[in-house]
Amino acid sequence: MAIEKRESVYWDRPPAVDLRWEVSAHPTEEMWSAMQAAKLGMADVGEDPQVRELEALAADLSGQEAALLVPTTTVGTVLAVLGYAPRGSIVLMEDRCHIHWVEQGHVSAFAGATPQLIRGDKFGAIALDDIEGALTRKYYGRRQPVSLLCLENTHNICGGTILTATYTAEVVELCHQYGVTVFVDGARLFNAAVGSGVSVQELASPADVVVIGLSKGLAVPFGSLLCGTRDFVEQAKVDYRRIGALSMHRAGIYAAAGLVALRTMVERLAEDHARARRLAEAVADMDGLKVDLETVQTNLVRVETDQSGYSAVEFASALAAEGIAVHAFEEQAFKFAVHVDIDDADIDATIDATKRVVHAAGRPPS
Repeated sequence: MAIEKRESVYWDRPPAVDLRWEVSAHPTEEMWSAMQAAKLGMADVGEDPQVRELEALAADLSGQEAALLVPTTTVGTVLAVLGYAPRGSIVLMEDRCHIHWVEQGHVSAFAGATPQLIRGDKFGAIALDDIEGALTRKYYGRRQPVSLLCLENTHNICGGTILTATYTAEVVELCHQYGVTVFVDGARLFNAAVGSGVSVQELASPADVVVIGLSKGLAVPFGSLLCGTRDFVEQAKVDYRRIGALSMHRAGIYAAAGLVALRTMVERLAEDHARARRLAEAVADMDGLKVDLETVQTNLVRVETDQSGYSAVEFASALAAEGIAVHAFEEQAFKFAVHVDIDDADIDATIDATKRVVHAAGRPPS
């Protein structure tokens, strides 16, 4: 049963088809087996063999010097900001980014820095001219003290859109001219790599620091990988302890699942992308709903409800009555998030349910 609460839709039991976010996906049997077989050590002093192996692999995959296993991508962003944004400095970020809208103001609360939002294009890419404008603009003869610029790849609110390796490299080159560090929030960086046909290293290595999610498309139950210079990672371990997150005494259990995921779950992301595309094309043909197919590049589908007669929450509630869970993240927009637990039959059921909701709103299904 679905319950409408505040500005979203919650459930008192699992929905038939859960397309709200990828973290609802279950780990594979191979992951569970690896977790049960893990030989544990104290991860915070480097004794855990699975954690050591995973961090070394992450550093290699990202083209960075070192890596640190952290519980969530949000913890990784906190550590990146603490490491590179001194108190009183400014952190540039895209206007709709996850760091600003979801992570409860940690840029200010923990680091004492100030976020400055810059509107990007429909793919979440900030124009280079706009970045340079923020870096060079002067008032009273002084430039503002920008320390860090954050990118999100893929961009959640924009619909899982990809920031290309070329774009990231250009942003980094520009920012470095002004002594500004670049951080990539890569909660879905594996999706970006598979969707663009390039390696994670090509997307991550130009940046100064990157956090790569394991718990989204790869279906690991817990964990992300913070990658950067050795000096940064050593300082991040200090900040990690300060915020109380280093004490993951059984981190090897999750690292074991992460190692399996990196071997077995990356290439299959293309299946999620193909299913998302099929769903997007079907919904785009329905009267009253809008899907910009140019933004359907990975596993997320952004749907706008302006012309349907429903708000996003109302449409999500109507889909919930059909057993379909979606995430309403704006007044007139919700998303479908396709993941490993969603198969072709689930996509068919979602298309049919969405047609019925549109029909109930007074517009015949296409």
